[in-house]
Amino acid sequence: MKITTPTRIIRYDDRVLADLNPAASIEDVVRMHAATIPALATAVVEGPENEHGKATYTVRTRLGTKG
Repeated sequence: MKITTPTRIIRYDDRVLADLNPAASIEDVVRMHAATIPALATAVVEGPENEHGKATYTVRTRLGTKG
């Protein structure tokens, strides 16, 4: 019996982010993307949800006001 890990899909807004390092945690991959998408620096990761045999994570930014 062979055990495989599902493919990870990372969704942010209307985009699918590349899984830059499948061995890293989802939070670490989102931090890597924060270098080019600063809003991800404080984002929250939800999931995974199973979509067609793939682990799908949704990234949501934290919106708020200063003060």
